Amino acid sequence: MQDTNAQSELRSFHSGEELPPTSEPTGPSGLEPPEQVQPTETRKVEPPLARTQYPQQPNGLQTQQRTFLPQRGLYYTTIAGVIAGVFTALLTIVITLVFAGTFHAASQQIAVDKLTVKTALALAVVELLNFSLSLLIGFVVGLIVGRIAVRRRFGFLAGALAGAVFYLITFLVSLISTYPGNLAVKATTVTTGSMVISFLLLCLWSIGGGLVSLFGTWVATVRHPHYLKLGEQQG
Repeated sequence: MQDTNAQSELRSFHSGEELPPTSEPTGPSGLEPPEQVQPTETRKVEPPLARTQYPQQPNGLQTQQRTFLPQRGLYYTTIAGVIAGVFTALLTIVITLVFAGTFHAASQQIAVDKLTVKTALALAVVELLNFSLSLLIGFVVGLIVGRIAVRRRFGFLAGALAGAVFYLITFLVSLISTYPGNLAVKATTVTTGSMVISFLLLCLWSIGGGLVSLFGTWVATVRHPHYLKLGEQQG
């Protein structure tokens, strides 16, 4: 009986020792290597994705800066300046023809050196009206160029063109002897001195028109993103 009990205990002991080895292969140790491989793969993939996002930002800023300034600004500026000059000259000629009686009376009184106060005031009002309309048209041209071309130097160029075209047209019209705007009764001959004075007047009208139009362009672009960025950089 003792032998049988000893053999049974030995069998149970051996059976107890054999159980752990069978349970070890089925443990979580066999599943650990695949779990360790996945984080390393994701960590290797993430940095390239983050790096590829940085070069895209400067390109976006460059495209935004290009959209702020139109490409065909000079073309529209030239057209606006020429149209404004022709329109201002025609408007001045029409007003002069409407008040032809005032100019005729003023020319006769100037010829005999007896210009009355009433005629002088009427003549001053007509000239002031022409000058005010010229300033208004130059300012409006500056606003239009500021909306279309944005660049302020184009506004000055449009006003300079308008002033030059206006003076050239009115100068050519004044050569007509029957034009009411000629206050002198006798026609004056064209001399070198008169040509120099005409050239100086042309320059003055161009500079004046450019400054007025530049003010209109400044008003139109004072809140434009392009000039706001320039102000931030200078500040």
